[in-house]
Amino acid sequence: MTRTQWILATISMFSLVACSSKEDDASAPLRIPTYHEDVAPILAEHCLSCHDEGGIAPFSLVDYEDARRTAEAIRISTTSRSMPPFVLDNSGECNTYVEGRWLTDAQIRTIEAWARAGAPEGEPPKGTAPAPRALAELDRVDMTIDMKDTYTPDAAKFDDYRCFVLDPGLAEDVFITGFHVRPGAASMLHHLTLFSIDTKESEATAEALDAAEPGFGYSCIDDIHVPDARWLVGAGPGSGALRFPEGTGLRMRAGRKTILQIHYNQENGRHADRTRIDLMLARNVPKEATVQRIAATNLLLPPKQASVDQSAVEPVSIDLTLWGLWPHMHKLGTGMHVAATHDGEEKCLARVNNWDFHWQGFAHYTKPIDLSSGGSMRITCTYDTRGRDTTTTWGQGTNDEMCIAFFYLTAN
Repeated sequence: MTRTQWILATISMFSLVACSSKEDDASAPLRIPTYHEDVAPILAEHCLSCHDEGGIAPFSLVDYEDARRTAEAIRISTTSRSMPPFVLDNSGECNTYVEGRWLTDAQIRTIEAWARAGAPEGEPPKGTAPAPRALAELDRVDMTIDMKDTYTPDAAKFDDYRCFVLDPGLAEDVFITGFHVRPGAASMLHHLTLFSIDTKESEATAEALDAAEPGFGYSCIDDIHVPDARWLVGAGPGSGALRFPEGTGLRMRAGRKTILQIHYNQENGRHADRTRIDLMLARNVPKEATVQRIAATNLLLPPKQASVDQSAVEPVSIDLTLWGLWPHMHKLGTGMHVAATHDGEEKCLARVNNWDFHWQGFAHYTKPIDLSSGGSMRITCTYDTRGRDTTTTWGQGTNDEMCIAFFYLTAN
């Protein structure tokens, strides 16, 4: 090689290295991550509340061998953002949420690089291993909603949705300001919702449904089938205690019963469950909250379509503060977008990019959103109907569809 050729080759090599370094800075870690130094802290913070021994997740991630065996599954599920399970976009482009289970892009790149490198272990820490994130606790417990009996899911139903009519025994109206779900069988409890029954007629309907089926409770995979039922509590696995925004609360009426709907998943076995819900209560709150919905009900989803959008617009007739929401669709849903418009300006309220029917739940904004009267709200849901041969419409059944955003709000 001549001197000129050597100089040109050296310049070319350094140019390639420089370009490669710039690209790596934007897309991947500069070194190969290891389990103990880089990956274990991420798993402890975001995954171990479910992926623990006896948790709802189908496998444990408490040590290196657990993580190594499932490294590729971890990589795929995190890069697709199907795990950790949180359907709302928490990136900050359309709000962030107190309960957001969300990995940063850098954390996702770290896990991907680690898995593609063969899941290296690295040096074990000299001190103790990273501890799972401590779940929140209530300041106090004023009442406990107790099933008072056990229920063992139907062996023929991999996903068993069961409703239980429970009497809290209230002598006066109170307001829920926080709650903590205590599962009897955490490995089965996928999510639950507690509803208040506000009228004697609806209470009679619930009791009739309960009496019509043998055993404890009644089947309710598609709907609780009780009118005038209000949402009170909603939680998924590993969520810990949840406090409603300061100064707000949801009313529980004296003398009225409740309905507890639980989704049991039997991937980790079939066990008897007796779930309890601890409640933090107040006699009064400065701002009584309600849960109201915006919905696109005139759904007409033609079959064999990769993407079908359906929308609805509703006016905002009074000044409101939105504190959080629960998006809801069925199994064809893939995405949702909710926005508010006032004086020609649009504000993003919620976005769902990867809907999963089995991972829905309630989340509160880290910063509440004020809406002024005279504007409007618009909801758009997106569906994939390629697996259907007939048109799908609105309905209560799981094979029907819905398009709803339930908002926790107060009137100003």
